[in-house]
Amino acid sequence: MPRARFFRAKLAFGICAILLPTFSRAEKKQLPAVRWTAGAPGCTFERGDDGRYRWTMAGNDLKVTLLVDSQELTKSRRRFYRLLGMYLSVTYTGQGKFEFPADVRIDFVRHHDVLEAYSDPTELATRLQNDVDTLVFETERQIKKNPTIADEKTARLREYEKEAAEFIEFLSTQSLDPTTVTLTPGNPEAHGWVFFVTSNKWIGPWKEREDFIVGVWMKDKIWQFPFSLPPTEGDLILRKPPE
Repeated sequence: MPRARFFRAKLAFGICAILLPTFSRAEKKQLPAVRWTAGAPGCTFERGDDGRYRWTMAGNDLKVTLLVDSQELTKSRRRFYRLLGMYLSVTYTGQGKFEFPADVRIDFVRHHDVLEAYSDPTELATRLQNDVDTLVFETERQIKKNPTIADEKTARLREYEKEAAEFIEFLSTQSLDPTTVTLTPGNPEAHGWVFFVTSNKWIGPWKEREDFIVGVWMKDKIWQFPFSLPPTEGDLILRKPPE
């Protein structure tokens, strides 16, 4: 009898372990979604002469704006870890307070609908710094083995270190705070850049045209921004040259 009870307990535990993740996913899917739609109340779109698109959605006491560069697919190929970047701004217009959870995710629609959360900027900066340290060690090892390549290897290392340092500084100063922020009339806005990792086997190389859905997950609903890159011929932006 004790052995039978033990077997039933193990069986019940195993069933719970299988079902709990399913319940958890189902609970997340039950959140209602409000989607940016051209011409809908509170939805606006702007093509800037800086080459960027701006989608804005306004609701009760809240306004969310997503900014994406029209050339972001090309830029992401040259960025560390092929990161896809965009800028998000959330503005609270009420008189009380609003807890913004800073939960931003992207759906790679043409890549099996892979859903990715944006990367923690501190973790991303730490990863990049570790890669720099590894490259320094490897470069010194190669130079010791073959001193004739010292100038070439050192020049490449310095360029990599410079680009990495600039990006780490950008992450530390310009990224969206990944912690929950309390918005009030005295502190009404949370904003910053978010970066999504694309270098995994589920996403792979970019297709000729990509479809995305950026979701800003609040406690009560999901604010969704669907868009495609690169722009179609009619959506091309004439960039204003820098002054």
